[in-house]
Amino acid sequence: MESRRTFVGLRGIVLTVAFALVASACSGGAQTGATGESHPPELVPASKALLARCQHAADAVGYPAPCPTLVPPGLSATARVGGCRLGIIGPGGVGACSHAWRHWIVGSSETADQHLVIAASPRPLRSAAKVVNGPAWYPGARVRPLGLMTINGWRAQSVYVPPETNDGSAFAHHVVLIWTAGRHTYAAGFHNVAGVRPTLALGVALVRGIRLIQPRQRA
Repeated sequence: MESRRTFVGLRGIVLTVAFALVASACSGGAQTGATGESHPPELVPASKALLARCQHAADAVGYPAPCPTLVPPGLSATARVGGCRLGIIGPGGVGACSHAWRHWIVGSSETADQHLVIAASPRPLRSAAKVVNGPAWYPGARVRPLGLMTINGWRAQSVYVPPETNDGSAFAHHVVLIWTAGRHTYAAGFHNVAGVRPTLALGVALVRGIRLIQPRQRA
């Protein structure tokens, strides 16, 4: 148990910040019921800098990177955690970040009232709990399935990630969309602030704008 708690996964590179965001950007608290009154904010085109980061991530890991071409207004990368620099999207396990996440793609970003996490696995994963926990997965990890849908031709599973059964996951309290394309599994989701339905609607809008950016061939 102790080794799992000290294992630095997304909890080391992203999750610590995610929990801090729960107290700040997500100060409204998580709701698992649908309110029906809150509407997703309008998404805006991603900046050229973000698109370049997507290409950098794909080149670094050698497989297609999930690039959000439409994002919430004012979205910015989560602050540095210790010596680990985070981005909206980027290769995992680089610099001072945990090397356990090498070959993964990870991203953590925020607005005044939203927290977004993006991840991509170097291999296909059938377990949603393994996707949202990554290398820090443990046998007791569980998610709550919400449904299935097709987005951009991808068969996507939507889940809610209870913090009680996803100890330390960056996706804790998030409504997450998970899909597999080719030999890789992808995930993206927002913190459940306004209720499951509006949070899922926001995630669907974001994933509709995701493009898989191919890595450039190395000379």
